[in-house]
Amino acid sequence: MKKIYSLSLLMAVSLSFAQTPIITGVMDGPCTGGHPKAVEIYANGTVDFANYSLENQSNANTTWGNTLNLASFGTVTDDFIYIVSADTNTSFSSEFADVPSSHIFYTSTENGEPAPVSINGDDRVRIIDVGMTVIDQYGEEGVDGSETTWEYLDSWARRVDGTGPNGGTFNADNWTYGGVDALDGLGLCNAEAALSTIVPFGQYNATASVQQNSISTLKMFPNPLSGSILNITSNANATKVVAIYDVLGKQVVNTVTKNGTINVSGLTSGVYIVKITEEGKTATRKLVVK
Repeated sequence: MKKIYSLSLLMAVSLSFAQTPIITGVMDGPCTGGHPKAVEIYANGTVDFANYSLENQSNANTTWGNTLNLASFGTVTDDFIYIVSADTNTSFSSEFADVPSSHIFYTSTENGEPAPVSINGDDRVRIIDVGMTVIDQYGEEGVDGSETTWEYLDSWARRVDGTGPNGGTFNADNWTYGGVDALDGLGLCNAEAALSTIVPFGQYNATASVQQNSISTLKMFPNPLSGSILNITSNANATKVVAIYDVLGKQVVNTVTKNGTINVSGLTSGVYIVKITEEGKTATRKLVVK
């Protein structure tokens, strides 16, 4: 019981950082050429972006490259900036019309600029300062993101409120995910509603606590569980990130579900803690497996 209590405390902790940039969103788009590809960064406090650069790491590479200094943004206070892979159809400015042009930087290898957001849903990005210290990072270093929890192919990922930055250590539990191919066929470029109505850019709250038990009408059943399928439903019925821990605090399941069903046939009899994240809200539940 002591270890479960400690785990609950760990989940409830909210770290507060000031005067620092935080990666709060990534997107691999559904428009022509896989655009728009974008990284969202939040200036927590007053941030002079001349002191910071963005880098990427693609496929299974283990080195970081395409360093882009962010000095063009100047000094920003408590607001979002976006680094976008330049495209001929200007899809980002169309899909996210409310973002001021001064808060967007378009990169293009054709124009001689490095392109750290030439990301394809399985790539990593990180922020470094002038001393080469890693401030924040999305994705596991040296790991091709294909078929991982954090893959965002034709999709998006959003940082959970009140978390980050994490330096060079990526914590998948600090993010919510749209799910692979979630944006296929969507957006103005596909004669549908703008991506801004789907992708949760501009919503991160740095000062919020990590909310526990705040998912509306959350239900997890059957519990106790005697079969192999666990069902999780809520009012939103949105994509959920589910992590399950044993009584020692070891993570034994880490998955994403779109339809609310999870195969937990690998769990042995015992008591577990289930952490569920949906649309930036997090709840924990106790699960008994017979």
